[in-house]
Amino acid sequence: MENKLNNVIRQKGQAFVLVLIALAVGSLLIVPTLDYVYTGLRAIPLGDSQLIDQYTADAAIEYGLWQLAYNVDNVTGQLSVENPSFSENVTVNGQEVTVTTEISLSPTTEEGEFVIPPYQSGIHIAVGLDVLAPVWNRSGHKAYLTHVIYIYNYGSAQAHLKTLYQKLAPGLNYEPGTYDGPDAVLTKNHVGDYWELYFNFNQPLPRVGPGDWQVITFTTWTVDDMGEQTYEGNGWVEYAGFKETGVQAYAGESGPVSYGLYDITVSFGSYTMLVNAGVTDTGQVVVRSWQIE
Repeated sequence: MENKLNNVIRQKGQAFVLVLIALAVGSLLIVPTLDYVYTGLRAIPLGDSQLIDQYTADAAIEYGLWQLAYNVDNVTGQLSVENPSFSENVTVNGQEVTVTTEISLSPTTEEGEFVIPPYQSGIHIAVGLDVLAPVWNRSGHKAYLTHVIYIYNYGSAQAHLKTLYQKLAPGLNYEPGTYDGPDAVLTKNHVGDYWELYFNFNQPLPRVGPGDWQVITFTTWTVDDMGEQTYEGNGWVEYAGFKETGVQAYAGESGPVSYGLYDITVSFGSYTMLVNAGVTDTGQVVVRSWQIE
């Protein structure tokens, strides 16, 4: 009888030890477990907030694409080389979001790439022309082309620029006030189906020293149906040095364009969405890229 009583007491003591061990382990686990549960409960509304931000930014982008497709508020008519960006605030999910639409330059050909000649002793300048592919809206609207003339002195003597001549391709017209270069007087002549531009530089004549550049730009426009059409341009630069006058000819062309390109940007909450889209001559919107940052 006594042995049985001792066994019962011993078993109860062992059970009590196991209970103490379980309580100790539980006390070690309960705090991190509660922290984990608390963190999870806090993450749920945070995840919902991020999801709402993403949906809101996405809806604003869709609004920008809809604007382009139907030219809402004449958004495409408001964009030009002089005014390349348009922003509008829209209300999405009860939040005000800014949608920014910008002109994106179309691809150009590689033929306008300027190759730097090797150094030579004396008076030597090289001239290149790059006609940036047009930015346009749709058929019947103005398309703008930026002409970039690169003048490089690869000789050992200083050159003084006297006149820049540019023959525009048929169908192109000079956009007044777009010339960017040394002070000059512009003379325009219409010959047959094309325009001639003469930029006569003012005194003192602009100088291009050995190894230096002079970059001149201006813009032309056309209402021609672009399609796969390219525009070629050519001209010459008259320069002086050592009491001598020289002329350097140049040529270049634009690349084909099938639709106008636009960049749409929306930033909301923790999301920034960047979309590049094009508008065909029939008004169809083509999404070329969609990025989320």
